[in-house]
Amino acid sequence: MGTQRRRTINLYGWAVVIVAVLNQHCCHGSCTEKELEKREEEANIVLTGTVEEIMNMDPVHNTYSCKVRVWRYLKGKSRVNGEVLLDGGNKVMIGGFGDPGICDNQVATGDTRIFFVNLAPEYMWPAHKNELMLNSSLMRITLRNLEEVEHCVEGRLTFIHLLPGLGAVF
Repeated sequence: MGTQRRRTINLYGWAVVIVAVLNQHCCHGSCTEKELEKREEEANIVLTGTVEEIMNMDPVHNTYSCKVRVWRYLKGKSRVNGEVLLDGGNKVMIGGFGDPGICDNQVATGDTRIFFVNLAPEYMWPAHKNELMLNSSLMRITLRNLEEVEHCVEGRLTFIHLLPGLGAVF
């Protein structure tokens, strides 16, 4: 009876160790996210929105696109033209979900997030023409996250406005 109990405890101990190692390796150690300032700088468009529909699943690359209802543009609204806007102008198509190069990039219908995106480059056309592409991890909508992203956007704009002659570049 004592042997059986030790065997059970030993198996439990190994299970805990294996789960801890896998969790550390797969979820935390293998994906490093850039600082928020860098993510904001690299994205031409930053918006908040709710995922309404998941579509265009690519079974080979395990990527997909989503139709997203836009609530607010934090940056780059002028870059989103009529060809990109869907359903009367308040929705956009965003691709790149499931991309292994982006840490937090999985969503479900109804998820509301902060999206860091760029217009799809020409080499991705025609499959992704008039689509926005994820540029970095999604952020959950919290007051703190919104304030931090707004601070990054405003901080960069304020810096540009302080330098005469550079306002026209942006």
